[in-house]
Parts: sequence; structure tokens; C-alpha cells
Amino acid sequence: MAAAAFLHTLKSITPDTADAAQKEMLDQAVKAVGFLPNMVANMVSAPADLSTYLHGYGLFRSESGLKPAEQEVIFLAVSQVNGCTYCTAAHSMIAEKKSGVSADVLKAIRAGQPIPDARLAALYALTAEMVKT
Repeated sequence: MAAAAFLHTLKSITPDTADAAQKEMLDQAVKAVGFLPNMVANMVSAPADLSTYLHGYGLFRSESGLKPAEQEVIFLAVSQVNGCTYCTAAHSMIAEKKSGVSADVLKAIRAGQPIPDARLAALYALTAEMVKT
């Protein structure tokens, strides 16, 4: 069977067009990050995928032992190594508005410059290396 046969097109679903189960997941996502990311609005059309994503995201946020700023640096490293400009933009917004990443650290990360916090610089470098290898 051709690979194209396995492709699934995700359509964007809003709280107004969601069924009850989808709306519950959308509400959970908004509660977690403070807004409805486009990615979530699309993923909810494949509820098992979104449920798995939200579960993993929630566990990382609550049980990683890392502070919110450290978590966001990890997300930014993964986003940048993967070349996802959407993810980098979304996590930059969360870093600035919710996770407490300082402006100088965020600016350095986005510009590909040395990060002025040794712990966050090490965390970024380790994460980037793990994603690459």
C-alpha cells in the first residue's frame, strides 16, 4: 500500500464545532497553556493523538522536576533543532508570558547566541545534542 494511503488530513476544530469529548480536550489544552494553540485545534480531530500528547505534556510539566523556565528552554531547544518556526514562536510566547524565561535568555536562544545563564545554557546544549543524536 502506498504511503499516501496512510496520510490523514487534520481539520481545525474550535470549541464551537467540537463534540463533547473534543471540547473537553480543547478546554484542557487552554487550561494548560492559557490559549488554544493551532496545533491542538487540528490534533483534536484525531482525539487519541491529542490525548496522548496532552498526557505526556502534562506529566512533563508536573513531574519533570524542572522549573517552568527550564522546561521552556527544553521545548525551545527541541523546536529549534527540529526547525519548527511555529513551535519556536509558540514556546517563545509561553516562555515570556507564562514560564518566566528572562528576556536576555530568550533573546539569546532565538538569535542562536550564547545563553547568559550557565544552567540554562547547559540544559539547552544537552537537549539539542540529544535531539540531534
